[in-house]
Amino acid sequence: MNRLLIPLILAPYLVSCDPDRHKKCEWYLVPEPDHRELVEDGWVSLCARNYTTNKQRCFLQAKFDFAKEMYGKPITFDSLKMDKSYPRKISAAKVCTPEGSLPQ
Repeated sequence: MNRLLIPLILAPYLVSCDPDRHKKCEWYLVPEPDHRELVEDGWVSLCARNYTTNKQRCFLQAKFDFAKEMYGKPITFDSLKMDKSYPRKISAAKVCTPEGSLPQ
């Protein structure tokens, strides 16, 4: 009986609504030089990185001016507006304020 009860109690903690933390303000767009041959001139190869969980989503690209504007600013992964191309083209992202930090 106890063997069945423990996984049942722990199940809500193991399966959450946002396991990859895509809705958390922990993601950053950073250049990815290893994939630069995949993008056209005027575009920058990017990865969306979460330094809290050490996860990343690469094969993204954005116009140089947009990438420069977003560099170092926290975003939620869900706020990225992307098309279906490969690498995926980012057209917009919403900057957010991480929890526990003062607004700038």
